[in-house]
Amino acid sequence: MDLKADIKTDIKAKLKADPKTDADGQGNDCRLTIFTPVYNRAYCIGRCYESMLRQKNQNFVWIIVDDGSEDRLEGVVRPWLEPAEDSGRSRFPRFRIEFYQKENGGLNTAYNLALSHVKTDYWVCIDSDDWLADDAVEIIYRAIRRSESRRMKISGFVGLDAEPDGTVCGGKFPRVRTASLMDLKFRYKHKGDFKVVYRTAATAPFLPIPEVKGEKNFNPYYMMLQIDREAPLLILDHVLCIVDYQPDGMSARIFEQYEESPVSFGMLRLQYLQMPGIPWWFRYRQCMHYVSSWLFAVKQRKKGLRAPFFSMGMILALAPGFLLHFYIRLRNRFFGRR
Repeated sequence: MDLKADIKTDIKAKLKADPKTDADGQGNDCRLTIFTPVYNRAYCIGRCYESMLRQKNQNFVWIIVDDGSEDRLEGVVRPWLEPAEDSGRSRFPRFRIEFYQKENGGLNTAYNLALSHVKTDYWVCIDSDDWLADDAVEIIYRAIRRSESRRMKISGFVGLDAEPDGTVCGGKFPRVRTASLMDLKFRYKHKGDFKVVYRTAATAPFLPIPEVKGEKNFNPYYMMLQIDREAPLLILDHVLCIVDYQPDGMSARIFEQYEESPVSFGMLRLQYLQMPGIPWWFRYRQCMHYVSSWLFAVKQRKKGLRAPFFSMGMILALAPGFLLHFYIRLRNRFFGRR
């Protein structure tokens, strides 16, 4: 599917004065872009910004993508784009900030817009309700130097997430040098969220992330699974990101999203089924969810998913998939917010 042509930039990037930057405002030795998709997070994105200011190494670009917010986000961000002498702030960033606005289209469309502006060799996404650990950028740069000096064949790095109280999500990583996302999940039994920093070159073959007409919940994890099949990640047993889950976040509405975006979730299930080495029970679960997604797509007259009769696993998942479908429908009717 093609990247939608109606994505537009309403606010052009403004560059911060930085002695390290060249004529284009980009540091000659800058290797990292951090981007933050935002939707109605004016009340908390300031914590993310403050964490950027605390970085000892500020040799990075920060891209903010406003995905059609209806709050005062622009008013919060705009002073950060102004020269320090005009803003009245005692502290100002030594990194470049780019701010883009677009019509609301979902997280994947914000990813596509941000990644179309990435000019550095590495990138990482930090959600608007999360923030960087104080030494995160320096840790990433050390990993870049280490991996490149050893010519490692990796797609990027994976670091830990932690909660605001310091609890590491899922505990420490296994004592291995590299691993894929599926290795971490199934082979090493890591249960928590983590933060992935990708090589831009490893990402390029899988862009843009698909966009499904009429759906806003296509998970960028689809792209991460594609990359996962190509090369492993270098393990960084350090906290890169502090996560603060919001009650109105994506995971809080997951059952509603299943119904709202069946083609998107069906495509994600098929991507999971292509992953090598996943256990049979997880594969069967994906088949069940695919059946449920297909039923929602048929009911909504959406195209993009074929009937679930193309494999024995799908056929065996028909009955439980029907049950899951009706459970999701009932749950959304009684507990959904619509």
